[in-house]
Amino acid sequence: MRLVHAGAASLLAFVPLVIAGLSGSDDASATNASKIDTDGDRIPNQMDPDIDDDGFANGSDDDVDDDGIANSTDLDIDGDSLLNGSKKEKDTDSDGALNGADSDMDGDGASNGGDDDTDGDGLSNGSDGDVDGDGVKNGTDNDVDSDGLSNSADPDIDGDGASNGGDDDTDGDGQSNSATNEKDIDGDGIQDKLDRDVDGDGMSNSSDSDVDGDSFSNGSDDDIDGDGLLNSAMGEKDIDGDGALDGSDSDVDGDGVLNGSDSDVDGDSTANGSDSDVDGDGVKNPNASTASTTLLP
Repeated sequence: MRLVHAGAASLLAFVPLVIAGLSGSDDASATNASKIDTDGDRIPNQMDPDIDDDGFANGSDDDVDDDGIANSTDLDIDGDSLLNGSKKEKDTDSDGALNGADSDMDGDGASNGGDDDTDGDGLSNGSDGDVDGDGVKNGTDNDVDSDGLSNSADPDIDGDGASNGGDDDTDGDGQSNSATNEKDIDGDGIQDKLDRDVDGDGMSNSSDSDVDGDSFSNGSDDDIDGDGLLNSAMGEKDIDGDGALDGSDSDVDGDGVLNGSDSDVDGDSTANGSDSDVDGDGVKNPNASTASTTLLP
């Protein structure tokens, strides 16, 4: 009975330790990481250029920590107890190049710009809130996928394989381009209402048939420039976001049809003949029957 009791007591004493280990803080993990030495050469993994002592430097080793799991599917590539995408992990593959300056941060052989899981955390870029695992959320990161191209110059900002013009969440911040609280669709640091290329597809708003990249062409989009203001809203002064205020814009809704020939000048889905503010400038038509010829550029 005593043996059983002692065993049970030992087990009970052990359980909290396991729980504590599973729920440990990031700081605790970082402390443990600095002590891990896979090959026993007295050089901690975080500083060891050949963690598993197999003769291959970490940067050219497809299984850095020799745990039998290839880098491409290993959630802790360098075996330092810090998960690849975690805030404290600064050199995911321990190749000596910190993640921010590493063209292949997870050491899987695919460059960051062509890698569907840039930081090797097991989440595809399209569903990862921090694509490059640098601790800066996608919506405020000036190089979301760490491919060396700033968002303003990157044809696929969030590195999910969908070009900006065809991506319904261009900056990979978890908010669709058409969300009312999405104020910087392409994550380039320029708010949509001031951005001359709202969706970051390389086409200026004035020549883009889908200004905000929400998959609705300008002619059928009730918020063409994606600034959260409906085309018909009183405060909307530049419906298509091309820099020309509606009162002097020859193509107010940016649908490629000049106002004089456009049956819905302001793109608010109300035909000119039934629209009390044909050109969407916030000023009611003085005469509905002649508005289309007297108000428009």
